Amino acid sequence: MFHIPPQFRARVRHEPDRSYAVLVEGPAGEVLVGTTGGLREVRSVARQGAARLFGVPVDQIAEARLDVVIPRPPYGRDGQWVRIVATGDSTGGESLDVGLAGQAHWFDHEGAWFVTVAGSGTGVYPSEYLDFAPVLTEDEVAELRSHLARSARPPS
Repeated sequence: MFHIPPQFRARVRHEPDRSYAVLVEGPAGEVLVGTTGGLREVRSVARQGAARLFGVPVDQIAEARLDVVIPRPPYGRDGQWVRIVATGDSTGGESLDVGLAGQAHWFDHEGAWFVTVAGSGTGVYPSEYLDFAPVLTEDEVAELRSHLARSARPPS
């Protein structure tokens, strides 16, 4: 058993298939502790990995003591067009956005994308819910440009 640090550091590496590799700083340096296909599971994988690295039960790795860094993925860029292809287990209004095109911007604090969709507003989506090479119709592009231009104008 190792000394349990007051704060655990984990880092996410974006994989080419858009899964997330989770690395935790342990007694012998940074170690790959697992992978997941969903952003929602990253913290759980990090906690479980830290528990294994330090030889303690997972309940001793408090959520508040876990610092997870999710850098911008190597794919995608601010301002690009995307298509929402999934919303996970959501039952909210964002499930209505599946199939719609939008404009994405990296939202560092969430480790996800801030996507503006014409007619329904803006939502936060993890990378695995987005198609970064969508084929957009001329009507979709025109609607997005019009929506973005209207939202950029100050209210009169």
